[in-house]
Amino acid sequence: MVKASVVWLNYNSMGFIDVVLRSLGSFLDLDFDGYELIVVDNASTDGSFERIKKFIEEHKPSGVRVKIVRNERNLGYAGGMNVGWEARDSDSKYVAFVNNDLIATPQSLAKLIEYMEGDEKVAATSGLIKYPNGKIYSAGWSTDDILTAINICGKADLTRCPTANRPHEVTYADGAYYLVRVDAVKRFGFDGKPFIDETFLYADDALLGIRLWNFGYATHYVPVEAGIHYASLTTRGTGLIKYYPLRAKFIAYAFIKTIHYSTVSIYYARIKALSWTLCKVGLKQYCTMYKAVTDGWELGMRFRNRYGFLDLNKAPHIKLPTYVVMAHVFFPIRSTFLRNRFVTHDDLVLTS
Repeated sequence: MVKASVVWLNYNSMGFIDVVLRSLGSFLDLDFDGYELIVVDNASTDGSFERIKKFIEEHKPSGVRVKIVRNERNLGYAGGMNVGWEARDSDSKYVAFVNNDLIATPQSLAKLIEYMEGDEKVAATSGLIKYPNGKIYSAGWSTDDILTAINICGKADLTRCPTANRPHEVTYADGAYYLVRVDAVKRFGFDGKPFIDETFLYADDALLGIRLWNFGYATHYVPVEAGIHYASLTTRGTGLIKYYPLRAKFIAYAFIKTIHYSTVSIYYARIKALSWTLCKVGLKQYCTMYKAVTDGWELGMRFRNRYGFLDLNKAPHIKLPTYVVMAHVFFPIRSTFLRNRFVTHDDLVLTS
């Protein structure tokens, strides 16, 4: 029997506890023999941990093993998931990392594992994840060659995304429901773990996906209805949403080698100088930008020194015309047009 662990992460979720309990219930009721559920709480202070414990006591099926781990402080997504990783059963062949705002379909875990059992070179997968309105949240994730992350077929109806009906290579799997092969992560993860603790929020799923590609493994999107995602409920309204995504972007710029790495370095210098200047004239939002940019770059350089470059060319990604890259670098404004592009799996290429 194939064994698996599911790591379900919580932090201060009373504001959307109805979604959280539906999510927890869905992962307690997966149609798969031989799995355990590891509930990790990141030092919640709003009473959500107690509600979750009570729900488990009242609703846990007799055949499901549940472990509950409460951290002494908030370790973020990366650190919290790593705690769950360390708590896994030693016999688990697969580990799924899942958000507490995702409601899983009953057969999702079984179908994802069945797919991975058929190809030992696939080290990570995610399935079709939808918004509550039925539109696609993601069919895997892509990155272009200036490291803009784009959810494949995001916000589209299935009719607009015919590639979602078959498996595809993707840059990385979706961190909301991210299934990995344990032996691959133990050998080629970050110090034997899936994520780097210091990333805290964002970038973690992308870094793991690209690293697995760098060591000869693949990450695939699998056409399995995985679940419904009420996206970003934990971070919404906390202020984290302003700092950490930009910080993650510059971690990636420093850590990941692309065909445009030297050009991206110029972009870093320009954004750093611009945000510093605007901060000093009293525009406080640019002080947050400056801190995110510099913190991210410094962390990325630290990771690069520790683990070596991650090479994007060894992973499928989106190629950009040179003029788009130049416009992005020399006119350092928010590139919403890059983030909001509609892409399908056919837009990704593997150049190495």
